[in-house]
Amino acid sequence: MSEETPLRVAVIDRELCNPDRCTHECQRFCPPVRMGIPCIEFVEGEPIINEELCIGCGICVKKCPFEAITIVNLPKELSTQLIHQYGVNEFRLFRLPTPTKDGVLGIIGRNGTGKSTAIKILAGKLIPNLGDYTSKPDPDKVIEFFRGEKLYYYFKDLYEGNIKVAYKPQEVYLIPKAVKGKVKDLIEKAYEYGDKDYTIDILHLKNSLNKDIKELSGGELQRLAIAAASLKKADVYLFDEPSSYNDIFERMAVAKYINKLSRDKYVIIVDHDLAFLDYISNYVSVVYGEPGAYGIFTRPESVRTGINIFLDGYIPSDNMRFRESPIKFSTVAPKHSPEAYPAMKYTKLKKYFKGFSLEIDEGEIMQGEVIGIVGPNAIGKTTFIRMLVGEIEPDEGEIIISPEKMAYKPQYLSTDYDGTVEDFLTDKAGKNATSRWAINSLLKPLNIYNLLEREVRNLSGGELQKVYIAATLLQNADIYLLDEPSAFIDVEDRLEVATAINRFIKLNKKPAAVIDHDLILIDAVSDRIIVFDGEPSKKGYGGKPQNKREGMNKFLSQVNITLRRDKHSGRPRINKPNSRLDREQKERGEYYYIAK
Repeated sequence: MSEETPLRVAVIDRELCNPDRCTHECQRFCPPVRMGIPCIEFVEGEPIINEELCIGCGICVKKCPFEAITIVNLPKELSTQLIHQYGVNEFRLFRLPTPTKDGVLGIIGRNGTGKSTAIKILAGKLIPNLGDYTSKPDPDKVIEFFRGEKLYYYFKDLYEGNIKVAYKPQEVYLIPKAVKGKVKDLIEKAYEYGDKDYTIDILHLKNSLNKDIKELSGGELQRLAIAAASLKKADVYLFDEPSSYNDIFERMAVAKYINKLSRDKYVIIVDHDLAFLDYISNYVSVVYGEPGAYGIFTRPESVRTGINIFLDGYIPSDNMRFRESPIKFSTVAPKHSPEAYPAMKYTKLKKYFKGFSLEIDEGEIMQGEVIGIVGPNAIGKTTFIRMLVGEIEPDEGEIIISPEKMAYKPQYLSTDYDGTVEDFLTDKAGKNATSRWAINSLLKPLNIYNLLEREVRNLSGGELQKVYIAATLLQNADIYLLDEPSAFIDVEDRLEVATAINRFIKLNKKPAAVIDHDLILIDAVSDRIIVFDGEPSKKGYGGKPQNKREGMNKFLSQVNITLRRDKHSGRPRINKPNSRLDREQKERGEYYYIAK
């Protein structure tokens, strides 16, 4: 931190601030106000904090019963690097990532720290106000602001119409509401440039061409959006969370496609799948800060350095620590304790649907272990879970040892609940859902404690996902089944989710099964692995539970990728295709490494 007078940022979350139930304690206990200095004023019932008069004591933060106030001191030099502010006491973005031609720039950071705001600015969809939120943003002022930097030429060309931007938004689930017709019609309408047939083939859209857009799965919508953006004749391609909804096979295909697209173009990727972002990027820019309050972008670094800076929680160039302790990954595979016994056991299971059949090898889930379930989309993983929880009866086979009560988090979450997060948790898990133990072991680690007063229907996708995970784990059940808990959640929270699940299962000696497509989450959360393969939408096969090394090795060989461990953090990294390590590991049949 700078020794000069800091830049003081005060942010009030208007969704959490509740004027109707407010006691105005933030104002009553504020030292400047008590000395006659109007640091906090109420305008039409809502507080406004004067950041120049605020002394940064933090009393208002502690006194607010809704945890709606954030006060933070930042280095003084950042005051000249403010890019955009949404309003008085609202979110601020400092600095921007710098696009570079002939390579993919990956952006990594927590939700709510400005990644999507930055993408919209670089796409020209949002003109930054440079902190002057009371005036209309001026493109000429933006160009002048960046004089002497690479971004000067970028924004000059952007605002003068000399470069064209293609933008793939985050919210692909909104496509059916905005676009009608068949997939092939949308691709034909979007097509301006490139190899259309190659795009359809590599993005696995051939079988979707004659489908109506409203019939598409999440993965199909995602790949259609990527195709529509990339077939535009553009100079800049911006992709916001292109991995979402896709399985690992499809993610690798998307990575290969986007890397080829980056030749002589600007390409920027925002994504929460750490392995995918590492694999696809040539450079990485970290955004750090306080979610909902402010975000600061770092300069681009090499992929390994950038990701490890994020995991360490320390920015050397700014001498800034934004996390108390670094994130480290275990490099030792867990083993069952001798006392472990089956909590669930099943014979070979078979299920037949019209046009699809599923076969599952016999197996068992041990007390106090987490089973990771991996495989392509539309291969029967969720059907297997639904058979375990009794939603679907197998046509052949049976569950020999069946827990009396199961807690199940489905893949698709409902926002129809009419009530607050606290009401939802209590309805799902009883009065102990907001006990001190629940707060300290789950709600605070998952960063949802401050959401208790919010309406469930107003939550973001990531917030809703974490609330459902907590509601599932807090139930008094004999087994816990979670379908795609990483969806919509940022990198840091994904790792916290993995830690929370594992800690809960081990502490309570209960079993759990987790389906997910994020390699790092599956690696972090699993004790053993069930691998699914077959022909998507036609035939699925689920193997026996295997130890993590054997299971991951089998799965990665199907995907045809190899993993190594980062020496600094221990995180799994995907080797570049045909690199020396990739070739050597494939020759030895070692697709998955665990450091000894």
